[in-house]
Amino acid sequence: MDLKKIEENELKLHLIEDDLVKVLKEIIESFKYISDRKKIELDFDTNLKSYLGNFDKEKIERILFNLLSNAIKFTNENGNVFIQLEKVYNKGFNISIRDTGIGLDSDSKDRIFERFYKSKSNQSILNQGSGIGLSITQEFVKLHGGTIEVDSELGVGTEFKVFLPILPKKITLENLNATTQNILENPKTIDLHDSKLNTVEQPCVLIIDDSEDFRTYLKESLSDKYKIIEAEDGKAGWQKTLSGHPDIIVSDVNMPKLDGLSLSKKIKNDPRTSHIPIILLTVNNDEQQEIIGLNSGATDYITKPFSFNILNSKIENLLNLNTQFKNTYSKKISFEPNNSQALLTENEKFIEKIIKIVEDNIGDPEITITELSKKMFVSRGTLYNKIHQISGEPPVEFIRTIKLKKAAHLIENTDLKISQIAYEVGFSNPNYFARAFKTKYSISPTEFRIRKSKE
Repeated sequence: MDLKKIEENELKLHLIEDDLVKVLKEIIESFKYISDRKKIELDFDTNLKSYLGNFDKEKIERILFNLLSNAIKFTNENGNVFIQLEKVYNKGFNISIRDTGIGLDSDSKDRIFERFYKSKSNQSILNQGSGIGLSITQEFVKLHGGTIEVDSELGVGTEFKVFLPILPKKITLENLNATTQNILENPKTIDLHDSKLNTVEQPCVLIIDDSEDFRTYLKESLSDKYKIIEAEDGKAGWQKTLSGHPDIIVSDVNMPKLDGLSLSKKIKNDPRTSHIPIILLTVNNDEQQEIIGLNSGATDYITKPFSFNILNSKIENLLNLNTQFKNTYSKKISFEPNNSQALLTENEKFIEKIIKIVEDNIGDPEITITELSKKMFVSRGTLYNKIHQISGEPPVEFIRTIKLKKAAHLIENTDLKISQIAYEVGFSNPNYFARAFKTKYSISPTEFRIRKSKE
């Protein structure tokens, strides 16, 4: 029926107002049973609490269902499927679905959206379907004015990237249950981008304390600025650290099961979590204890009782410092002489090592996240979380950023043809390179060269 409507140009959008984050979570939850049965780790990453907008809910659900169904179907036992949702400011949002499955050969990758096409590389998988799911998915994406791309490597995995230009809904003060007649008589439009009502991109703070009253106090005091998760002891705090990926941790020292000092050491000695700053709280004001706390890996140490304003300022300063680190890492990918001081922190060493590996293999289109994780001696999942937390980008995007910055350097400083540069930085398809470059710099490689030549 959908194919018939597509062929006859009768397929229409039926827009309703709904929360995209909620819709996506419901779809992912519906796959929990089969992912658990196949022992596939199903991870959802977003910094959005909600995303209200007008879209065709049924078609969005079909898009997500088809892509997630394929990802799980073609991922073997003990594999991973990652779903990421991120807002593109003033443009819409991106959805990425990546798997560590069997992947696609180059011929299949070019034809995957063709109607009734079935990949020969997937013949070992039973119940491949009719070959129309991805074709219809592409049509549904186009109906919303969006785009869908696939990046895949045989034996490594596949990533589908969907962009949909659905902006968050603007709300009026009437919708805020205003209580005064003056407000009702003078409605103003509030844009979620510019308002304090905006709940997106809130940093996540993990509060670990065995006192429920104290946790409640901190949660109520911080929740207007941060996303808060809680744990009642050190052992639970460690689990929440792994599952919640907090941006910062505030932990008591004296707790049952696992005390704050031991937890701090555990976090700092684990490559998955060593980048997370920790503030320890204690009633012990002894200077030697403070030194022990800092030596455990804690970033800061506060003695109870304390002023909430001091804690709040320390949290803000540490988060701002992390943001500066991310900007620094981005600037380091410059491919130009660098006279900066020697790197000191473990995070800087970690990122520098990754950059060095990618630079050494810059022309290799086959370099993968799996290969990179092996060279870094961490799991693929750990590499994903670590790079994303430190740099603000998932590994695929981080590697692509390195390649594209190298390309920009070559375009500006050499007379190589654009297609030559594409191959030079490890893109096997010059057209795909041109699209990726324009997405990154909002200008085509040719236009970039012309502009730089005039500067």
